[in-house]
Amino acid sequence: MRETVNTVLGPVATSDLGVTFIHEHLYVKPNELPRYYPSTLDNIDKSIEEAKSFKAAGGRTMVEMSPLNFGRNTEALRIIAREADINVVCITGLHKQEHLPKWFDELDDAEVSHVLIDEIEDGIGYSHVKPGAIKIGTSLNEITPAEHRSIRLCGTVARDFGLPMITHCDKGTMGLEQIKLLGEIGVSPERICLSHVDLTLDVDYLKRICDTGAYISLDHVGRDLSSHDHERIDMLAELIRSGYGDHVCLAGDMGKKDYFRSYGGKPGLDYILTDFRGYALEKIGDAGFDRMVTDNPHHVLAG
Repeated sequence: MRETVNTVLGPVATSDLGVTFIHEHLYVKPNELPRYYPSTLDNIDKSIEEAKSFKAAGGRTMVEMSPLNFGRNTEALRIIAREADINVVCITGLHKQEHLPKWFDELDDAEVSHVLIDEIEDGIGYSHVKPGAIKIGTSLNEITPAEHRSIRLCGTVARDFGLPMITHCDKGTMGLEQIKLLGEIGVSPERICLSHVDLTLDVDYLKRICDTGAYISLDHVGRDLSSHDHERIDMLAELIRSGYGDHVCLAGDMGKKDYFRSYGGKPGLDYILTDFRGYALEKIGDAGFDRMVTDNPHHVLAG
């Protein structure tokens, strides 16, 4: 593995990443339209409060998955990381069709690639923050022509610079198709982590993804509080029994006000390390749980 990983406050030794959530949000502003208000997290103090709860529960590192044109704010992330005393890894790259920037269609391939390369080489924003991963996204049950182009361009940059790819699979779909397209341009499956695939609740689908060598992010933990997330715990137990425990990362993707206690929602960013851990240990054990929040995300980030 690489010895260091880029964070918003500078490189951090891989050995110091600690408990790591591979897909979270701390500062998000997808769009000014009212329908995006529930998905807007733009109060830095409330994000600091949540990040501190994560740290108090034993958390150390979060990958903040807001890409270009999604309200990403690296200066805000630097404040949150410093005040909460955690590592925050930011990303470059693009989201699914709905969130692609207007300039994506206006620029040619070389110009789009230059935007990504400039963020990697020179850094993002006033403080020149270096990203630690690249994102791509696809739509529900399809990959649009624009998304095909985004995958090709982002994948090529990720390959050339040796950065991992953490992807958006809308409602968990199109994961195998993403791996195939990225493989065609030379991105190794071992450098890919597919997000949201647990939404399919199809453990055989998750196994097929892991069989390629890619990682999966079970990141909708905390959505079924009444049953203590039993369906996801059962999936995790089956994946471990079947020998796929080394390919699974845990996170919450809690990018809405409804999920932050600081905004009056639940379960909060500490849930996976507190209540959920208590529910899950009976079926997956300490070693299985710890692997999914330490070793596996470290392998994704550091190679």
